[in-house]
Amino acid sequence: MTDRLDFSLTQLRYFVESAELGNISEAAEKLCASQSTVSTGIMRLERHLGVQLLLRHHARGVTLTPSGRHFLRGARALLGQARNLKAQGDALAGDATGRLDVGFFLSIAPFLLPLVHRMTAERHGALELTVHEASADRLLRLLQDGRCELVVTYDFLSGDARFRPLVDLPVHALVADGDPIGGAGAVGLDELATRPLVTFDSPTVLRHFENMFARAGVRMPDVMTATSLETMRGLVAAGSGFTLMYQRASHVATLDGGKLRAVEIAGGLPPAFLGVATMPELSLSNRGRAFLDVLGSALSLSYDVQVATEAP
Repeated sequence: MTDRLDFSLTQLRYFVESAELGNISEAAEKLCASQSTVSTGIMRLERHLGVQLLLRHHARGVTLTPSGRHFLRGARALLGQARNLKAQGDALAGDATGRLDVGFFLSIAPFLLPLVHRMTAERHGALELTVHEASADRLLRLLQDGRCELVVTYDFLSGDARFRPLVDLPVHALVADGDPIGGAGAVGLDELATRPLVTFDSPTVLRHFENMFARAGVRMPDVMTATSLETMRGLVAAGSGFTLMYQRASHVATLDGGKLRAVEIAGGLPPAFLGVATMPELSLSNRGRAFLDVLGSALSLSYDVQVATEAP
């Protein structure tokens, strides 16, 4: 055995992208490289390691071998560490220019991202935001893989990431405009639970609401899932159920012409914290610090609160 490393980070990236996409040509296109370059890089990596990582299927892409499946975890981790190292080097360079990958949870992006984009362009014209709008589970994978430096999410969706709370938001319900519930004021979860709960198709989000109902001593209602915020709103406006929200929309109309009504919830339910999640060992780059400052300003404008965003 020797300490000499005969493979490169580039070869690891070729392998990871091809394994995740299941297709070498698609990986090459994503990486702006030729198919032959990517294929040759992976074969050299296999030769250096002395193990086959991928099975090549004619006209059907590639699949991982058992050894490749084990190796993929370590390759992802090493690439993430390399990206973190680059981010720390960028921070030492002392600039806020270039590309910054950030994530936004699906139900947060429509409310904050337009304002954040505008304020970033005004304050940091050389900072190029690449935004990943995704589910909670997907955002955590992007953090762990080093593809995003930070993500904007809720505390209950941050998993093992380091979470920095920025603003607390009370929960409320949305119901169809013609629904009689809540006409006389706040309602309890038990009254809402007589209707189906419309929410995101996400195990993490569902667990959060299951815990909320359990703490209130209320049986979890039937669940109807959707993959987008506007679909959820449309289903509620059509009378299919209710949804629970932390963000407040400035309009009640849905894309198909339906109307919604916000209902306050009785019982003093705890708020959720909106903030940013990062990997515990990651020091924010100057780009990340600049974004965090912009995000704090956007939150202050949106919620009329003071938000402190000095990064550690």
